[in-house]
Amino acid sequence: MIPLSRRTKEAIKTGLAMTTVFAAAFYFNWKRPEWGGLAVIMLGLTATMGQSLNKGILRISGTVLGATAGLVYLGFFPQDRWLLLLCYSLHHGICVYMITGKKDQYFWHITSFVAMTIIIGTGGSSKGAFDIAMARLEENATGILIYTLIVVFLWPRNSVSDLKTASRKLMEVQSRLYRVRSHFMMNGVAEDIQPLQREESGLLLKVGQALEAGKVDSNQVFAQRYRWQRFLQLSTSLKETREILHQNFSEIQSFNLIECIPDLERFLSGLDLRFQEIERLMNDGAASSQVPSAFNVHIDDGYIQRLSPFQRASVLLIKTELERLETLSRSLFECVLGLNENISPVPSPQKKSPMKLSIDPDRLMGAVKMVIVLWVGFFILIYIDPPGHAGFLYLAVIIGQGALMLGISAKVILLPFVVGSIVTGILYIFVMPHLSGFAELGMLIFIVTFIAHYLFALPQQGLLRLGVMLPFVAFTFLENHQAYDFAVYANSVIMLMLSISINIAVDYFFSSTRPEKMFLRLLARFYRCCGFLLLDLAHENEPRQSLKSHYKAEYYYYNLLSLPEKLAKYAQRIDYHAFPNNKPEQVQLLVMNLQNIIYRITMLMDAKKYPQDKWLASHLHGDVQDLCLKLGEQFRRWSDNPTVLSEKNLPMHLAAQLDTIETQFKEASASISQENYDHKDRECLYQSLGNYRGLAEAVIGYAHSAGKFDFETWREARF
Repeated sequence: MIPLSRRTKEAIKTGLAMTTVFAAAFYFNWKRPEWGGLAVIMLGLTATMGQSLNKGILRISGTVLGATAGLVYLGFFPQDRWLLLLCYSLHHGICVYMITGKKDQYFWHITSFVAMTIIIGTGGSSKGAFDIAMARLEENATGILIYTLIVVFLWPRNSVSDLKTASRKLMEVQSRLYRVRSHFMMNGVAEDIQPLQREESGLLLKVGQALEAGKVDSNQVFAQRYRWQRFLQLSTSLKETREILHQNFSEIQSFNLIECIPDLERFLSGLDLRFQEIERLMNDGAASSQVPSAFNVHIDDGYIQRLSPFQRASVLLIKTELERLETLSRSLFECVLGLNENISPVPSPQKKSPMKLSIDPDRLMGAVKMVIVLWVGFFILIYIDPPGHAGFLYLAVIIGQGALMLGISAKVILLPFVVGSIVTGILYIFVMPHLSGFAELGMLIFIVTFIAHYLFALPQQGLLRLGVMLPFVAFTFLENHQAYDFAVYANSVIMLMLSISINIAVDYFFSSTRPEKMFLRLLARFYRCCGFLLLDLAHENEPRQSLKSHYKAEYYYYNLLSLPEKLAKYAQRIDYHAFPNNKPEQVQLLVMNLQNIIYRITMLMDAKKYPQDKWLASHLHGDVQDLCLKLGEQFRRWSDNPTVLSEKNLPMHLAAQLDTIETQFKEASASISQENYDHKDRECLYQSLGNYRGLAEAVIGYAHSAGKFDFETWREARF
């Protein structure tokens, strides 16, 4: 037997599912057989059986909710199209906002456009609406069922192996990153770890995706889902802690850290041994008997007393993060041990902190944009009656939602669908009229599906696959009594191009869709968020004026936390060949510097809850306030021009400001023992002081990186 590649097997399965769906639709004489084919196309974009099952569940659930919503809206407004459109616009906007989130995107996508299918496809008839709702549900369910049966019984490929492989690679990368950081701490030798950091971020995402799929297609993963979730949470926290620890290394060059922490080498070696044991557990399923127990970081009190306040603050911050790293690695070892030994009962999921009410402006803008597409399409439908009639409106909304869900511009969709429409036209005009019976038609369906999924098998080629398959399924108008009409095909292609063009036009109405322009826009928002939060820190002793000011601070804070991920996403899409002055490494360094600033602001915002920070604010209020105001003013200037400094010698002025704060702290520190502060409180106080210094140094580091960056070429218009 000839061995088949994985690519070939997946193409055969999808082709077989597509052919079977159309055979079932023709056998039962369904009016819209392409609906089942569309379900197969969308499920075929998944990589494993679990992902297919999960997507199928989301599709059928979204179909039920969308059909129900469409029937309800028609029931309330059967004769008033404007109120019906307003009601659906609200439904549509909420769904689009959820589509651009991180959870159940496909569910909300299906919910939105199925409701629209019910509304625009009935002509106001309640009976027609119910018939369409049932037909949509029936054919979607058939497509999902057939595809699911094929992927389950023909060359099944579950997500367990992918989950374990990704987790193993993640642990190897995190161990290597730890060793590089510990080597720098001991020897002061830095290495380029940006490739490892990018690989780590990708593997964290891959583990999360494989876990969601594994909970559906594997009883083993489902039984231990809480342990796997715990593993992912610990790995993410490990990454954050390691980076925060690295941000505190700048001060250790001025003193001997090994003398300050005498057992540092033993501590780091113990952590290294623990990471080795975790790797061994992931690879072999067994650990050696020499597993280190919990250990602590001990500071030489005599040595640390001789250090300056800022140096002491750096030591205490490093100690805190090292202890957190030890706790995380121990918990990670126990978690992996439980996964390998299948220890029961599994731990219950950790309770998440309640979500704060905060609106994401990018997601809100996407929802507004899609509502505008809906209304523009509706007016075109009423006053112009474009090719495809109501189908034009339906297609314009679906294409816009798809572009938002993929995080791409609508113009990226144009070329794949143009090519797919041309290929479909050739088949429709020159091949299909010569076919006789379903045997020949089924062979054509299988061949086209197989070729599309074989040639474009990679995940990043999913848009090309859609560009070929969607026109083929929708524009060949397959049915039992096949008829051919070039005018109908041509109108359908024009409808598709017009639908994409409407989305492109609306995109440009809001802002440029070029990734470098989007990067600059998000960067300006980052500056505004930092400026507001630093102003808030400067006036932390003053009572809040209103609930509005409190919500505004929360809004800027949670918006700030989401920006590095968005900036990194757009940085990957920039065409660096068009901007030779700006290298990818420079952009990555810029984003890392922004992340460092966020770490410091986050720590300072969290420290506001504790009384130690109140002491710092009361004794050093003027100096700390001046520092925050000066940094806030710099961010305000950067929001207008990212290369302008608020002062000519900003680094020197910030260094002088820090020296003043350090001097004032020395004078005020004598009162610490008189105000009932224990050892832990004093440590927290020094940590807050260190965070202010760390924030200033992070801003100086960013200013240095931004000064070498050519922002003007990104601002220029490009044709």
